[in-house]
Amino acid sequence: MKRKLILTVVAFALTTLSGCGSTGILDRQRPDEFAVTRSKPIEVPATFTLPAPTPDAPRPQDGDIKEQVLDALFGGTAPAPRP
Repeated sequence: MKRKLILTVVAFALTTLSGCGSTGILDRQRPDEFAVTRSKPIEVPATFTLPAPTPDAPRPQDGDIKEQVLDALFGGTAPAPRP
């Protein structure tokens, strides 16, 4: 009984410690995801201008939700239906 217990403990220890070893299958080189491509630095174009703000102009975010959706999907509001 004592011998069986010792063999069980040794087998468990060897099984547990086998994960700590290194083998040729698990030690292969993997590609680095961040080193695959090189990005250009971010820069602001030289001709970057914003339109001048106009007082009392309607704000783009204020307005009808339907108009905003149609503008986003189709580039403008829907034409009026024909009578």
